[in-house]
Amino acid sequence: MGASMPPDSTDFSSFGILALGVGLLGIGLAVHAFFMFVVLRTHSAFVSTFHWMRGPRLLIASILLATTVIAVACFIQIAMWGFVIWRTGGFARYQDAMYFSSTTYTTLGTSQHVLLPPYRVLEPLEATNGLLANGLNAAVLFSLMSSLGRHRSDYEQFFR
Repeated sequence: MGASMPPDSTDFSSFGILALGVGLLGIGLAVHAFFMFVVLRTHSAFVSTFHWMRGPRLLIASILLATTVIAVACFIQIAMWGFVIWRTGGFARYQDAMYFSSTTYTTLGTSQHVLLPPYRVLEPLEATNGLLANGLNAAVLFSLMSSLGRHRSDYEQFFR
């Protein structure tokens, strides 16, 4: 009548895969938050160490340093997702899983590969990881640019 049926093994494995994906999302964002901290600390140390730099040289060097660290953070997350996707059996080669992971993380997407059920839930979770990480990237880079502009009077000339 109103009694619920016990979950079968398919339901449990789907829940387990969802839990795995949410866990990976959390780990990916924690890794990214750590690297954003590294970006901010590195930027502060860089500006203090190279206090004699001015204008475009300081701006370009600061942004290159920050984007290099950001790229490493993104690559680590893509590799993490790629490894899990490869190990779930959806891809024969790790390179193919990495390609799929990079297109999913960047929300570019690809029609060449589709994860098989019940692993499809990993796709939107990885895309969410990439969207949130890229939002943090934009915020941190904007913060660095604002910081440089506020503390350096010679930037007024550069941005006119």
